Parts: sequence; structure tokens; C-alpha cells
Amino acid sequence: MWILMFLILIVQVEHAVRPLYQKTQRLPFQKKQITFKSPTVYAKRLLRYDEKTGEPVYYDPKPQVVLLDAKSGKYAFKWIGYDGTQKTVIFQRADAIDALISASVSKGSSGQYLYSYRIQNLASSGEHLSGFAVQNSASDVTPIKIGEYVGRMSNSKELRDGNWIYFSITTLQPQIVPGKEIEFRLESLAPPGLVECRIHGGELGIKGVGEDMPQELENVLPGYRDWPSGFTIGPIDNLKTLPPAERANYLLKLLPKFKELGWITADAFQWYQQNLNHIDLATISRRAEQDFGAGNITNEVLVMIQGIR
Repeated sequence: MWILMFLILIVQVEHAVRPLYQKTQRLPFQKKQITFKSPTVYAKRLLRYDEKTGEPVYYDPKPQVVLLDAKSGKYAFKWIGYDGTQKTVIFQRADAIDALISASVSKGSSGQYLYSYRIQNLASSGEHLSGFAVQNSASDVTPIKIGEYVGRMSNSKELRDGNWIYFSITTLQPQIVPGKEIEFRLESLAPPGLVECRIHGGELGIKGVGEDMPQELENVLPGYRDWPSGFTIGPIDNLKTLPPAERANYLLKLLPKFKELGWITADAFQWYQQNLNHIDLATISRRAEQDFGAGNITNEVLVMIQGIR
């Protein structure tokens, strides 16, 4: 009897140390720690020139940033206008949103890849999802329109590499509020590789009040810096002509990133790191299908491994 109890205890300890069933856990879109504060140093504004002396007359605009609602990321930008009254514009930061992205790819008979991006606006979000931007390095990307606007974004300091497609859904009804999800799609002849992506929540831009804000308040505006960022898969032209061995090397270099993103479990990561360049592609592909079915890799990793052939 005591032997049986001892064996049961061993099994229980093994299960506690090593889970029987590992699963991937996606990393959500990441946010930068940006603080919006009132300017501490600012210039006085030129109001007019004195009619008698011709000397400039300045006044203090008293610019300030006031937090209105932390969860939705709303602020009031205030200052004293040229007419002596207080002016106020409402600004909403783009990162008052928590979201996950997952992607799938299918290939049609014509050779076109259909990329589908599903974004879940998590229940913890403070705002609705209002826009999505995804990077690519291909010359033939065709976005499938949804919402009010789809177009290419110009490069900036934050969106500096490759091409970016932007999907705006600010007026989409019903809105993609916390707890809801939406799918964006595009087509290309280029196979999938690792690319960046960004989202924003709430309302972009500010409504004018008849005069410009003081420059010091303008400088507080973040541009694209507060758009939460992530990684997904997207079209990359260079992968079209890359030999299988080089594609395998490309994936091998990306494995640590896959692990960081929660796309692959520790055990699966170790297996592919050891075998990706040493086992035939058919075996690798079968193993990937098994790992995907068991929850050890995400669909993004499966698609990229299958694209080696």
C-alpha cells in the first residue's frame, strides 16, 4: 500500500514541475511610457505692437495639460488666447487600448496570398479600436477595404522601414469596443515574413478653436509614438527567390523573436532550433502541423515554416 502511495506522490510532483500540456501565449500590442505634462518653459506670445512706440507687446498664454480621464486617455490642452479668454482643445492618446493580433494566410490557385489579420480589442481596454497599420516589403499589395479609409502611409520616424498600409475604422458602426474583434485583409504574390504593425484607439486629431495652440503645447503631441506596436506576418518580396536553405536560416534567426512574442513554447523552440537545418523539410512541416494542433506554435509560425518549401 505504501509503495502505491509513494508512486502516486512521484507522479504528482512530476506534474507540478513539468506541465503536461504547454500552450502559446501571445504578447499583446506594446505601449511606450509617454507622459503628457504641462510645459514648464514656454515663450510669451506677441499680442500686438504699441501704436505710439512701435514696441512689441507680449502676454502670458499660460499653456497647460490637464488629465480628464486616465482610462480613455483624454486630456485638455488649455491656454489663454489672443482675445484674453481661455481656449481648450481635447486630445486623446492613441494607446488607451489593450489588444491582441493573430494572422492567417491562404494561397489561391493564382498564386496570390490572402493575409487575414484578426484584432481583438480586450475587455480591459479604455477605448474602441479605430485604426490598424501593417508593414510590408512587397510591390503588389492590395488591401481589401473595410471601414472608411484604406491607404498607404508616408514614412516617418516611427514608421520608417518598408511600406505601410493603413485601415481606418473611426466611423465604423457598430464600433469595435472592448470585448469585440475585427478582421482586416490584404492580398499579395509575396510570401509571408515577419513584419511590424500598429493600432490606435479612440479619436485621432483635435478640433480647432480658431487659433493655433502655443508651440510648446504642439510639442507635447506625440505623433505616431503613442500608437501601440506589435509584430505579425506580411508580404515580403525577397522571400520569393530565396532558396529553401536560406529561408530555413531566416526562420532560425527569428526563433528567439517568436519566443518573445509568445508564438512558440520553450520546448518547441528548442526542437526547431536544433533541427531546422538538419532534418528534411517534409519532416519539419509534419512536426509543425503537430505542434500547431497541440498548441505549441501559433498559426504565424506554422505558415512561415510551411513557406520554406
